[in-house]
Amino acid sequence: MKAVAGLLIVLLEVSHAAEKYCDARQKGAQCYGALGGTVAFKLMDEISEKHRFSLKKEASMTNESTQIILFVKNNTLIYKPMSSRFVFILGSGTFKINNLSRSESGKYTLEIFDSDGKIKENKTLQLIVQAPVSSVRMISKCLAQGLLKVSCLCEGGDGPHYSWILNGQPTRDTEILRRNPVNNIIILKQNISGNLTCSVWNDVSRVSEGGRISLCEDKTHETHCNIQEDEAKCYGALGGTVVFQLMNNTSQTPKYEWKNKTTTILRGRWNNFAPNDTEGRSIFIPLYGTFSIMNLSRADSGDYTLEKFDSDGRKIEKRNLQLIVEAPVSSIKIVSECLSQGQMKVSCHSEAGDSLQYNWTLDGRTLTYSELFPGNNETDVIVLRQNVSGRLVCSVWNRFSSLSTEKTISTCGFIFINCTYNGTEISEWVLAEGNTLCVEAVAYRAKDLLVVLASVFLGLVFLLAVGIGLICAHKKKHTFKVEKVNSEPVYAEVRIMAQQERQTEESVEEEVEIKQETLSELPQESEVAAEAPVYAQVRKVR
Repeated sequence: MKAVAGLLIVLLEVSHAAEKYCDARQKGAQCYGALGGTVAFKLMDEISEKHRFSLKKEASMTNESTQIILFVKNNTLIYKPMSSRFVFILGSGTFKINNLSRSESGKYTLEIFDSDGKIKENKTLQLIVQAPVSSVRMISKCLAQGLLKVSCLCEGGDGPHYSWILNGQPTRDTEILRRNPVNNIIILKQNISGNLTCSVWNDVSRVSEGGRISLCEDKTHETHCNIQEDEAKCYGALGGTVVFQLMNNTSQTPKYEWKNKTTTILRGRWNNFAPNDTEGRSIFIPLYGTFSIMNLSRADSGDYTLEKFDSDGRKIEKRNLQLIVEAPVSSIKIVSECLSQGQMKVSCHSEAGDSLQYNWTLDGRTLTYSELFPGNNETDVIVLRQNVSGRLVCSVWNRFSSLSTEKTISTCGFIFINCTYNGTEISEWVLAEGNTLCVEAVAYRAKDLLVVLASVFLGLVFLLAVGIGLICAHKKKHTFKVEKVNSEPVYAEVRIMAQQERQTEESVEEEVEIKQETLSELPQESEVAAEAPVYAQVRKVR
């Protein structure tokens, strides 16, 4: 419950009297002094009229003796106090004690004598030394059913008293559901808000603190159980609150007992009840007939029994209820792990929680069976297939709470291999990095492919050459003949003559005139150098 996590401090008032005044002229006066402070006693009006008087402190214990604090005769201080903290002012008849200690508490006696030395008047006063109130603070906490518990804590002070002011007025019974005997703790009813002030005081000091309170509207982890349904089963959140509806109104029930296992935790007659709660975790509201247990522990689990009796003490009704305390979900996280075959194992961990339920989604949609390795998506551990990636969300809940967390996942780096090597078919997922599986088979297939491509290319080149040869055969045909004459190169002039009367390429006849010229028949040096080669001129004649 978080609607009121604390109080906003708006007022802190401290009142410590530096010096307390006490009128000791009256018999049986009671005076208060602050521990460490000063107290001033007014002993008499006119010292000059008193011939002789003394002030004594009576023994407070059997082993102590009466102490004479001062003795005055004829306006002269005959006996001076032993302590420097004691001061007597003759002119005003005032006796002061500074830096009070608790040992100064006790009964004091003032004796006034006449001129003959006889006691003329005897007066007593009681001094009470108290520690002043200090460092007060308010603590608020939301209870079951929207109730607000406010505590007023004081770190120091003897005999403190408490009072509460709500919106400028003393709190009323219509606003207060319950007060403790000391009245430093109150429980406000539902829908009560405003400025609340707690005042703490004793006879020597007063301290106040105030703040604004809000409604308790957030009832997180509060469950309700109706015991009027016999053999009911009720669930409570660990650390939360459970509210049992015992009866409609206690004013209609003469006697009732509420038991946990073998321990009686509540006894009541009509609207009067006596809870057995040493830890202060339970609250019973007779007006509503509800019993609440706060800050539930696992030890609170068990069987509870309500017994009702008539006015004669005869049992008229008995009902049973079973309470089961479970922990709510808290602090979840996703942990992923790659498996040997490339699947991903994903776990959804929760630090606390009982009877947990799970659900997984991927990129905003429910996981399909094609993405999950055999199993389902309603467990805390799932296994994803090799090709699954994206934004994965795990949702966890139980009866009291729910939480979700997400994580972006990627594949584990596996690839699918499908090949044939040495007559063996290989089909599986392998890690891509450093993979050697099927690499030789792939290389072999690449070599065969290159051989086939080379053969095809050479065949195409051969066909191309044949084609070019046939085309050239239609146009020209060259014949070269080299003869050696006197061991010297011989050049020839070739003339090709084609007969005009042949009409087809297959019947073409060529006539070649070869004119041989020896080196001696070559032109003179003036025309061609002696060492120059001999050339042949070929002319094709159709």
